[in-house]
Amino acid sequence: MTNKTIFFKAPIFQSIGKELAHRYFLKGDFGQVIGVKTLTGDAEPLRSFLGYTDLAWSKKSRFSILEFTEALQDSAVAWTLEDFILFTTKQPLRLKSAVLAKAEHDFQVFKEKIRQIDPIFVEQLTDKQLRNWQEEKDVAAVFATVSKALQQLPKEYTRLPVFAYQQTGNSHAFDENEPAGLLLLQMLSPNETLEDETTTLLTNVERKNRVLDEAKLLKDDIHNDVAVYGLLAKNETVSAMWQGACLEQASWKIPLKEILRMQTIYPASGNQVLVVENSGVYSILLDELPEIPMICSSGQFTYAVWKILRKLTESNTQIYYVGDMDPEGLVMAQQLLQTFPKHAQTIAMDKTNFKIAKQKTQISDTRLKKLRLIKEPKLKEVANLIQETHEIALQEGFIEELIWQVLAVFGR
Repeated sequence: MTNKTIFFKAPIFQSIGKELAHRYFLKGDFGQVIGVKTLTGDAEPLRSFLGYTDLAWSKKSRFSILEFTEALQDSAVAWTLEDFILFTTKQPLRLKSAVLAKAEHDFQVFKEKIRQIDPIFVEQLTDKQLRNWQEEKDVAAVFATVSKALQQLPKEYTRLPVFAYQQTGNSHAFDENEPAGLLLLQMLSPNETLEDETTTLLTNVERKNRVLDEAKLLKDDIHNDVAVYGLLAKNETVSAMWQGACLEQASWKIPLKEILRMQTIYPASGNQVLVVENSGVYSILLDELPEIPMICSSGQFTYAVWKILRKLTESNTQIYYVGDMDPEGLVMAQQLLQTFPKHAQTIAMDKTNFKIAKQKTQISDTRLKKLRLIKEPKLKEVANLIQETHEIALQEGFIEELIWQVLAVFGR
């Protein structure tokens, strides 16, 4: 930078350069005038540069591009307008149409590169998805890895880390936080939008696991489990393990592996099951209601929970869910109702019990926004109370009322 150019480092000239570059980018020309008030920075250097007196400048609301261009050419730097823009913005002039044309050309080159690896990617992925992949590093290697994996999907249930090791030598290659893992999920779910939770309340946990399940891939079939009581399961015959737990009146944790192994799961008595969010409340209810089949969902639903609920609904079991009446608890209840509209309903989660157990708490705006997802009428009434009062009601606060309602509904 020379002494001659330092003058043009003033913020007002930076603002002019940015404005001119933007105009050219959009329309291919600079226009006729620039409004002084649209610029940022002290206007004094501009006044001095254009040769206006203070009085004359005070009456100016705009200046012409022509006079600015002539002033540049007559100055010590003898710049063209293009020289000035390059100096102030550090970028050459660009046309939007040319930028878009180049981007489209580059994208088509990328698509052809991917098509040569395996045409199924271009056929199945959307252009939006492909454009996102265009910016990834080592993208060709990722697509080649997934192409090979898609051609060798297992015929029997296989743990995802084992499959990943078989395909790549790295048991974590298809973890969902790895590029190959994300691409594999996208290819196994062409009609799913795994990243979008605004269009559906079906949790990502179930959606992703369901996609893998259909491909005979298991993320974790041992540590992914669910606590149950009073349920039976069978293939050709009733499972002795499940039957033994019922005879012993024992609550036990069933791994996903065992849930998947069973063709049918159903209550040992009746056709109703109580699903309890909180493990402490679940334990209390086991003592108070030993004749009621139950499941403990333990907070956010795991895939084991979703899978056992699906098998229960397939055997025409009615599901009754109770959880905390806070934003997260209501969203979980809504998820359940939306997923199993013919077989699921809530129990004791109403405004009457809310008022019995309500307590003041700090609820962030982020948590309150979750309540917009609530559509079911009774849950909506509770959601409105939470929004109005910033109070919540935990299951522990209405256990007695819950017990009476369960006895009434289950006919015990």
